[in-house]
Amino acid sequence: MSTSNDNVNFIPDIFRSLLAITIGILLSKYTNFSFNFQIPIIAFGVVTTMKKFSIKIFFSNYWWISFFAALGLLFTEIFRENILAFAVVTFAVFFSCFFFSYRHPNGIRSSILGYSFTTIYATYSDKVVENMVVDIVLVTVLGGIIGWILLLIFPTKEENLGVKKSQREDIDKDIFHIFKITIIVFALWLAYMFFDIRDTFFAYATLAGIYTNLNLEKIHKLSFLNITIHSLGCFLAIIFSFFINGISNNPFIFAFALMVFIYPMVYIGYYGKTPFQKIFFFGLIRAIILPICLYLTPYGDIVTKASTRALQITIILIFSMFLTRFLLFIEGGTNE
Repeated sequence: MSTSNDNVNFIPDIFRSLLAITIGILLSKYTNFSFNFQIPIIAFGVVTTMKKFSIKIFFSNYWWISFFAALGLLFTEIFRENILAFAVVTFAVFFSCFFFSYRHPNGIRSSILGYSFTTIYATYSDKVVENMVVDIVLVTVLGGIIGWILLLIFPTKEENLGVKKSQREDIDKDIFHIFKITIIVFALWLAYMFFDIRDTFFAYATLAGIYTNLNLEKIHKLSFLNITIHSLGCFLAIIFSFFINGISNNPFIFAFALMVFIYPMVYIGYYGKTPFQKIFFFGLIRAIILPICLYLTPYGDIVTKASTRALQITIILIFSMFLTRFLLFIEGGTNE
């Protein structure tokens, strides 16, 4: 049970997190970078996982998306005229990511996101993917700078960190099992390469990230959890857009409204009585950040785009739940 002294100790942590989210979203709204939503997400991640800023830890946690985005661009240029070779190389990249996901699960999720982003969007002539890769690097650096400055201004105590680095469960690195997981994500990647469905890219990215867990039972449960988190996140972002409609062009009002709106979730994230509450509400914050960064304009709500995003994620994850249940049924309902 928290004491009043504990509550006082958490005040700078809550305020630091609110500032990381708010400043990051403001930068994303008043700049035109691709992947601008990464600015508040990275800043928020830095201030909730580091006692003090470490450039080594920062690169270890956040360099993946930039490196694999560049790698995806490189392979796109090399194999642009040979789709078969491109497919083989991509399958090898995905298989390697899943095979080594037990070492850096969060990094591998970012790797698949970055690689898929550049390879898929490079198939569209209206996109300059080289600029997108540069933008990914820039938003990563900006998020890191925000986190670094806030950790300097508001030092943290290690025991107060809202998100602990979880221990990765031992997994059975069965080649055939990893092969099956790779086929699922690879098949979806092929669909995005051949059909104009890029508007649903982040639904694919959500699914691909969940599959880095490898355990089919866990994937099945996480699919439902992510439906809940992303649907609720989009709904709350829509509610926020109604309140801020017409006045979000004023950065001071926008910043104040964001801090008031996000505060209850940050509060529960730090004071949650169970680890699940903390994980859920910090996940919910990230789910709210994306539609606000991607869709919110000064003079309009985001009902259509945010609800479409929630629907897309729900559909693809329901498909995932049926698929994982079917695979578990074939395996006899167990996943050793």
